[in-house]
Amino acid sequence: MGKLKPKERSVEEKVTIVLSLLRGEASAAELCRRYGTTENSLNKWKERFLEGGKAGLAGRKDEGLTALETENRQLKEALAETVLKLEIQKKLKGL
Repeated sequence: MGKLKPKERSVEEKVTIVLSLLRGEASAAELCRRYGTTENSLNKWKERFLEGGKAGLAGRKDEGLTALETENRQLKEALAETVLKLEIQKKLKGL
């Protein structure tokens, strides 16, 4: 038999589970049983949650997001330039 695929969880679900762990409302083992996940997954979620909070408190953006924002801006500029060239070509053909 093949391996079962882990259930996809929303961000909200993961936050709820991680906050329950951090507040001490239940042990990691109990939360894993309750929500049908593994301690490995729970530990990854907790680590990511804490790193995100740390970055937020430091006032810095996620570097990956900044790179995506830069790429997005460059693509928008290239698209605008191409549209402008096409508009000029259309007007020249109409003369």
